[in-house]
Amino acid sequence: MKPLKGIRVLDFSTLLPGPLATLMLVDAGAEVIKIEKIGGEDLRKSKPFLKGNSVLFSLLNRGKKSIEIDLKNKENKIKILQLIKKSDVLVEQFRPGVMKRLGLDWNTLKKINKKLVYCSITGYGQTGPKKLVAGHDINYLAESGLLSLSTDKNGTPILPNTQIADIAGGSYPAFMNILLGLFSAIRKGRGCYLDISMYENMVPLAWLGLAHYFYNNKSPKENSLHLNGGYHRYYIYKTSDRKFIALGALEDKFWKRFCEIINAPNSVVSENEKPLYIIKKVQKIISSKTGVFWKKKFSNEENICCTLVEKIENFVKDVRLKEKIIFQKNISPIMSTVIDNKLKVSQKNQKAPLLAKHNYIINKE
Repeated sequence: MKPLKGIRVLDFSTLLPGPLATLMLVDAGAEVIKIEKIGGEDLRKSKPFLKGNSVLFSLLNRGKKSIEIDLKNKENKIKILQLIKKSDVLVEQFRPGVMKRLGLDWNTLKKINKKLVYCSITGYGQTGPKKLVAGHDINYLAESGLLSLSTDKNGTPILPNTQIADIAGGSYPAFMNILLGLFSAIRKGRGCYLDISMYENMVPLAWLGLAHYFYNNKSPKENSLHLNGGYHRYYIYKTSDRKFIALGALEDKFWKRFCEIINAPNSVVSENEKPLYIIKKVQKIISSKTGVFWKKKFSNEENICCTLVEKIENFVKDVRLKEKIIFQKNISPIMSTVIDNKLKVSQKNQKAPLLAKHNYIINKE
């Protein structure tokens, strides 16, 4: 039996942070009911589409139920309150004050359901001077200083290829704290309020830059840190056919084995020169051969931490993921979140819900 079987979650959130958090709850066995505005949440309308369905929406909302409802309608509000009485978790992603105006804030709902775990995900939290300021992933990364640490040759910050603040600062903290909240509700018999601020959760993600700042009392120079381009052992090298090799040989044994395989000169192995010069020498060696050549060289090595930079299509086809993650391209594309190696997620019949498909739930509650 899945660990969250029997747990009901009402998901008022949209786009990425909340829906990904509740997707993980689905994979752990929870019943997740999306509460959507009339016309459905905005992600339903986002490209690309596969057979009329948004692929982005489908990936984040498979296995959930959908209720389409006007929360400003008094009769509908009564129905939602009845549903909340029989729920364990509520997740919302509105700006502070919106749920209160709807009469669905924590202080109101805890009176009708004392065990409710109420999770609010926002950019800047429920308090403070910026609580009502709109923002997205890029803004939280920018303000935290993380964007300044990696730049192109012109000094322009490089935009990450995934939504770091949304996922690592919103989805995962929400998921983990909801689990802690449920555990606390079981032990103490009462729920709790969770204030998830994506901006504030940039603190642990900025640990490397913060360490250097606290060391010399000034911001580190871009691309200068050990893990963002300033260290030869942790670097991306270009091959002769414009492929790329990602090296992460931080430990001595990995670095020595890497040097053996590429037949590096003693000056590189001994690291007697500055990292910049070592990078240039390693780059010269790597650029003399193709990506396929180096991939074969490194493929059977267990102690090297060196891989070819692959395309997304190769990730989807990776046989190592078959037992843990299933990518299925049909009417409703799906992907799994790995909860545990032994907790296999069956997704064969888990599709994203049609809008309002489960409105019958509020009518029978």
